[in-house]
Amino acid sequence: MLEGSRYLLRRSALELFMVDRSNFFFDFGNSEGRRNAYRAIVQARPPHWNNIYLATQRPGQLLKRTQLMERWARWEISNFDYLMQLNTLAGRTYNDITQYPVFPWILSDYSSKSLDLSNPSSYRDLSKPVGALNADRLKKFQERYSSFDDPVIPKFHYGSHYSSAGTVLHYLFRVEPFTTLSIQLQGGKFDHADRMFSDIPATWNGVLEDMSDVKELVPELFYLPEVLTNENSIDFGTTQLGGKIDSVIIPPWAENPVDFIHKHRMALESEYVSAHLHEWIDLIFGYKQRGKEAISANNVFFYITYEGTVDIDKISDPVQQRAMQDQIAYFGQTPSQLLTVPHLKKMALADVLHLQTIFRNPKEVKPYAVPDPERCNLPAAAIHASTDTVVVVDMNAPAAHVAQHTWQPNTPDGQGAPFLFQHGKAISGSASGTLMRMLKGPTGSGDEWQFPQALAFVTSGIRGSAVVSITCDGEIITGGHADNSIRLISSDGAKTLEIAYGHCAPVTCLGLSPDSNYLVTGSRDTTVLLWRIYRVFTSHSSSISEPSTGTGTPSSTSSSTSPNILAEKNLRPHIEGPINVLRGHHGEILCCCVSSDLGIVVSCSRSSDVLLHSIRRGRLIRRLVGVEAQSVCVSCQGVVMAWNKPRHTISTFTLNGALIAKVQLPFSSSISCMEISVDGRNALLGVNSSSENDKACNNNWDLKLKKPGIKDPDFVSDKTEQINTLDVPSPSICFLDLHTLQVFHVLMLREGQDITALALNKDSTNLLVSTVDKQLIIFTDPALSLKVVDQMLKLGWEGDGFSPLIKS
Repeated sequence: MLEGSRYLLRRSALELFMVDRSNFFFDFGNSEGRRNAYRAIVQARPPHWNNIYLATQRPGQLLKRTQLMERWARWEISNFDYLMQLNTLAGRTYNDITQYPVFPWILSDYSSKSLDLSNPSSYRDLSKPVGALNADRLKKFQERYSSFDDPVIPKFHYGSHYSSAGTVLHYLFRVEPFTTLSIQLQGGKFDHADRMFSDIPATWNGVLEDMSDVKELVPELFYLPEVLTNENSIDFGTTQLGGKIDSVIIPPWAENPVDFIHKHRMALESEYVSAHLHEWIDLIFGYKQRGKEAISANNVFFYITYEGTVDIDKISDPVQQRAMQDQIAYFGQTPSQLLTVPHLKKMALADVLHLQTIFRNPKEVKPYAVPDPERCNLPAAAIHASTDTVVVVDMNAPAAHVAQHTWQPNTPDGQGAPFLFQHGKAISGSASGTLMRMLKGPTGSGDEWQFPQALAFVTSGIRGSAVVSITCDGEIITGGHADNSIRLISSDGAKTLEIAYGHCAPVTCLGLSPDSNYLVTGSRDTTVLLWRIYRVFTSHSSSISEPSTGTGTPSSTSSSTSPNILAEKNLRPHIEGPINVLRGHHGEILCCCVSSDLGIVVSCSRSSDVLLHSIRRGRLIRRLVGVEAQSVCVSCQGVVMAWNKPRHTISTFTLNGALIAKVQLPFSSSISCMEISVDGRNALLGVNSSSENDKACNNNWDLKLKKPGIKDPDFVSDKTEQINTLDVPSPSICFLDLHTLQVFHVLMLREGQDITALALNKDSTNLLVSTVDKQLIIFTDPALSLKVVDQMLKLGWEGDGFSPLIKS
């Protein structure tokens, strides 16, 4: 993506955003240079070009064409992401310290022992600029505005700005590269200790009281706790009272910097801020930024901070031109104006159906067992639920049977279930076309449907659930093959579509990014490989020829299928790579996961720490020293969750390795599945009863720890650490707050219903659970399906759209 930007209030810059999420900022000195560069890039037709940015380079038009405001109003974009997008469109960037992204002060309570996010008085008034929050100080600003009279300089309320290079460095000087930039800005030394950022409550009091301080915040204060701590042990000097500048003093309601950042982010995403954020956007990016509306809102800054008020190129005197450039660079720059009309309000949360997830009202969630479970291909090693299809891969993975069921979530079936479900077709006999029935076991205790089975030569000693993942398109990727390969399997017949090689030993685990763009595979060769997944047009006939693993053939595509639908079905994932080899482990890889949003891979092995690698360069960026794990996962907000099976502990860490929380499960329980919610706030744990092998393993681990000189690596980091025990039953599904690891709800299952797989649908309204006794249970709030139908009726739905599903 390419976006026109500005530098020193001139439209002379371009910012390039790459597919790998890196970005580059270029200033060409003048608008003509930028036009020439832009024209050359467009003519080169680079891959992955975003055509939206071809039509216009005007920020306001870009906002309109991208529909960002409407998406935010529908709660499809978080408040944080929306503010970052607005900053980018308005010319503010991480690549320019003089026009860094600006974020608002959110809270007004920095003195209470506990923070009540449901209380409106806890928040700052977002309809007013910082300078207008204190009525007494505002009167002084207004008096200055009224009495100011200059033939050249227009009137203004505030002589300082809410965001400048000095403001950014004030908040961020504890971390590089801002430490070095701070020294450079101050002429070779740090600023005086009394003026440095050392106390959040005191800083808030300053922006309320000080006539020269109306600064807002930087985005790091909503996601990076390291800006509050002196991680590099730098001597920043001593205050006049003799205090050393070290870590930042945080409010009483925060336990530590990590807790402060978490609660600060929760405040930003709260209902109150969501209902009022548009008011602040009007002040900074919108119609109250300039003109009469800005005057009425007490929101007028010194004229030189506004785009278009000064033309540097017309200043002939080089000394005066340089002085003006320095003044613009360090005095502050108002963002480009994005809106000249009031910003949309966000919808009321109660009206947003896609946010009515099982995490919001867990007590209303009820279980619904899918009828005829013998036709579901259970127990499952993996499940994937899209908007209309449920793919189930059984425990024989990689030589797995694959079932593709049809369903419609949140739509009553008229028989008591709040969803429609139609079982997938099993293998039919080649002669009569009747369904094949097979004995369940050696005792002939019943019948079960036989679904298509993938061809595989299985390696022994590998867990089926660890070597299978299902893409967003419903195709299956498997490891665990004796030839060290990974294979792409179709969900509509278990045909092998592609075979890829990279490891020197069998693949023991694999993981897909949530958007299915990246795949990671771990192996007994101690390496983790990173692969790229593309969607490409592939004819059905291009699948690798293989003998059928059952009697008969799967049913073919109906001849009545339209060409467009057929083309869509022929869009198959394609595995490219390996694009990076990730090293650092010393034993068999047990679990690995990847996040394309964060650009990281998290992995654990039998004999080394949890490792974090970068996607872009494949480098080791963090080693969680002493952290042993058998299973790991990562949230979209950068929280790593690790399960230590011998010690029965669950731990969460930041990407920089700081421990967030740790809890212990009863030794009678074990975790079979971990799932993190899309918003990164909650987690689901599938808790089973510990097997006899697990108990023996636990006893051996305890004996090992009792030997002289051997310590538990999971406990060495903090000798005074107190670990809470989760008193959870088994089998069950536990709802956890990912930050505190506190259980806020439990879904009980019957004895003997240990969980083999669980999956959330895309909007987290339905939880699908496979149990060892071959049941498929769907947990959902039945009231939600009634709301969905009610909305569809209001939109004119006549009720016949799902009739094919209802037919038996």
